[in-house]
Amino acid sequence: MKNTLFATLARKQRKTSFNASEEMSFFRHNGFLVDLTQSFGFLIHSDETFDIIRANILVRGILNKTAIESGYQEIAKALQGREGEEGYHELLKERMQDVMKDLPVLQKGGQSIYVPIFSEAINRIYAEEFEKLSLPPYNSLLSNYQSVIIDPFDTYGDDLYDSYFTNLVLVKKTAQGSAFYDYDADAIYFVNKQGRLDVKLALFDSKILRPNHNQMMKRIAGVVDAYYEGNEKELEEKLVENKLISSDLIHSINTKKQKHLDRIRKRNAK
Repeated sequence: MKNTLFATLARKQRKTSFNASEEMSFFRHNGFLVDLTQSFGFLIHSDETFDIIRANILVRGILNKTAIESGYQEIAKALQGREGEEGYHELLKERMQDVMKDLPVLQKGGQSIYVPIFSEAINRIYAEEFEKLSLPPYNSLLSNYQSVIIDPFDTYGDDLYDSYFTNLVLVKKTAQGSAFYDYDADAIYFVNKQGRLDVKLALFDSKILRPNHNQMMKRIAGVVDAYYEGNEKELEEKLVENKLISSDLIHSINTKKQKHLDRIRKRNAK
C-alpha cells in the first residue's frame, strides 16, 4: 500500500488524548531510565506515540528488575539462617510472588518475562530462581548488566506488545505480525515479527466533528483485514463506512493521487 495514505491520515488527524494519558505521564516521569539501556536512548527524544510506548516497555522492565532485586534482598535478609530448613525454597517463592503479583509481565511459551531487556535464560532467574541473584556471576546483574542487555523487540517480537507492558489492545495476529489498537492515540499499529512498526494508521481526521469510540474493535476489524490482504480500496471503504475517517478526506487523497497519475501518464506519453 502507498505510504501517502498513512502519512496523510497522520497529518490530518484531529487532536487525541495521548498527551494527557497515563502512558504519557508515565513516560514524562520515568523516560530518563531508558538511558540505562544500550542503544535506545533516541526513544527519549521522540514524540511519536509508538516510540513512547516502546520506551515505556523498557522502563517498566527496568523498574521490574529493581523491584524484584530489592524484594529478594529484603526477603532473603528476613529469612537469613533458615536456608537449610525444609520448605525454605517454597517460602521464598511464596513471598516473592507477593512482591511480583502486580508487576507487568509477558507470558511466552510458559515462561514469565519480567525484564525484557534480558534473555529468557536470565528472566528465569528473575521469575523463579531468585537465589542465584546472591551467587556469582549472577550477582553482578544487580549493578553491572550492560553487557547482557539484548534487543527486546527483536527477541520477543510482536508478542511484547500483547502483554501487561503496554495498554494496547490486540486486534489481530498473523504470520506477518500483529495489529494493535491504541485508545489514547486513536491509532492502529501494524507491528512486524521483529517488534518494529510497519505503519501507524491514524483515525478520526479533523473533519469528523464528533468522533464515536463505541464498539471500536468491531469497527476496525475490517480495516485490519483489508490491510493484511493488501487491499487499499477495501481499507479506505471500511474506514469511511465505519466513520473512522471522513469521506471528504478520502476523496481528497484519491483526487490528488489521480492527478499525480495523470501527470505521469502525460509525461510518459511525450
